[in-house]
Amino acid sequence: MPPKSRRSEPNPNQLKEEGNTAFLNRQYPKAINLYSKALQLEENPISYNNRSQAYLQTGELELALQDCNKALQLNPSYVKATTNKAQVLYEMGYLQQAIECLQSINNHTPESELLLNQYYQQSHKTLLDQAEQDRQKRLLEWLKIGKAIFPKIKIECYSEDYRGVNAKQTINAKELILFIPKSHMITLEMAKETTVAKKMMQFRLDLLSPKHSFLSTFLLQEKFRPNSFWKPYIDILPSSYPSFPIFYNNSDLEWLKGSPFLKQIKDKLADLQKDYNDICNVVPEFTQYQFHEFCWARMTASSRIFGININGVKTDAFVPLADMLNHKRPKLTSWCYSDEKQGFIIETDEKIERGQMIFDSYGRKCNSRFFLNYGFVVEGNDANEVNLAVEADQNDPLLQLKEQAIKESLQWPKNFKLLMDTDETAVIDFMSHIRFLVIRDEAQLKLLLNQKNSQNFKSTKTQPLGIYNELEMWKMIGRICKKTLKQYPTTFEQDQEILQICELTTNQRNCLILRMGEKEILKFYFQFSERMKELLSNFNQQEINLFSSKEENSKYLNYINKVIMLQNQNYQ
Repeated sequence: MPPKSRRSEPNPNQLKEEGNTAFLNRQYPKAINLYSKALQLEENPISYNNRSQAYLQTGELELALQDCNKALQLNPSYVKATTNKAQVLYEMGYLQQAIECLQSINNHTPESELLLNQYYQQSHKTLLDQAEQDRQKRLLEWLKIGKAIFPKIKIECYSEDYRGVNAKQTINAKELILFIPKSHMITLEMAKETTVAKKMMQFRLDLLSPKHSFLSTFLLQEKFRPNSFWKPYIDILPSSYPSFPIFYNNSDLEWLKGSPFLKQIKDKLADLQKDYNDICNVVPEFTQYQFHEFCWARMTASSRIFGININGVKTDAFVPLADMLNHKRPKLTSWCYSDEKQGFIIETDEKIERGQMIFDSYGRKCNSRFFLNYGFVVEGNDANEVNLAVEADQNDPLLQLKEQAIKESLQWPKNFKLLMDTDETAVIDFMSHIRFLVIRDEAQLKLLLNQKNSQNFKSTKTQPLGIYNELEMWKMIGRICKKTLKQYPTTFEQDQEILQICELTTNQRNCLILRMGEKEILKFYFQFSERMKELLSNFNQQEINLFSSKEENSKYLNYINKVIMLQNQNYQ
């Protein structure tokens, strides 16, 4: 019989290379196993260092540190192992030791030098605000005592006024990353149990924002209550909101000159003042809190609460730590209240790498809402809108008849939100109202009213009435957009240049991006009106075909196909 072939003995270098391949493929447990097998055959500083990096990725920091030390025992001048040890120490929270570790390197690599500079900056920031570190520590300890779970995430300070949540290690898709028990959530029902809230309900106050007001009054009372259970959470909240427009000084507000958003700020302050006054009138003891403190509490509520469902009941709540996730679309996480777990949970929608910021999505909102309620704007926001006031012609001979039809006065402007999409309900209502306003033929108006149920007629539901009416509608839209654009001291193009070449504060930049978004919409509808005036003034099938064939008109075709073509059929 031929001799049996002997299996080749495992080779430590081969095992190390296989471990490297697994590491590059992010198969960290497999890589650890292969490095371990290689080390059983031969102690090698490279294998120890590589296994340390794999342990770092899986969050096994103590084992990672042990391997770094073993690698350096075998080769004290091993720069990669020293650099890796510094990273492990940093992840363990020992920033100063990480710096000292890197300082021991005589001949820096580009990687070790870059890391040392980063840690120097981090150290400087930490020294500047040690109180912030202490607040974070107290919050996390308080949550852990309450049985909260968050093993793979940490609070990260990116700048003096910008915090977020980062992944301490790689997190898989559909993995639970945060659990906050109900005992550590401030719910609307809890807020309604205070004496102040009970008086508010007793007098049935007609508050403009009831849930925010209840939660705000609770927050203020706990903020000034000695030894409050909620102190670790309240202490970590921002002490002020300088990026929120209601707190802007005149210098910052100047950057919004001409913008309809200024009225939204004014209205918001008026609403806050009304709610504050109403509460103080029925709860005199609430006057111990000043208006600016009430504004702080209300902005805290508007920017941080979660709408949840507890045992089938819809409610709202402050959720510590969860409210530190910043906004980004598309979302990376999903959250809800779990009746089974009796607490608030966040799960990942997709894999998140170690060191990556973890985002929540605050939803698809226009910049005016983000700015007013959260203090930031999104560049290139596809949900932007501009508020426009539409005024009726007070010399219109049919004005009285129109007012009788809609059962409301047309002496005052009617406000609409204009978006870039003509299929949006708000835009359809805007165009419909203007169609109604530009009717100049009494017979056409009476015919319209006879066709509809005159008892429930709404101007915002006026369908296209013919080519002439549609032309007049676009003329009015053009005038409104042109007039609004003239209110701004700068053009859209000038704003683009300012954004590119000027050094701006956060507030100035936010104002600039907001007003650019408004101008972009206004420009779109002004150009739209110019194109429609050309088409409708000489309306025939040949002109429609010619217009539709031009590539630059493609953005108008949806409206043309839905409205103009229908009118063309009626016209013929």
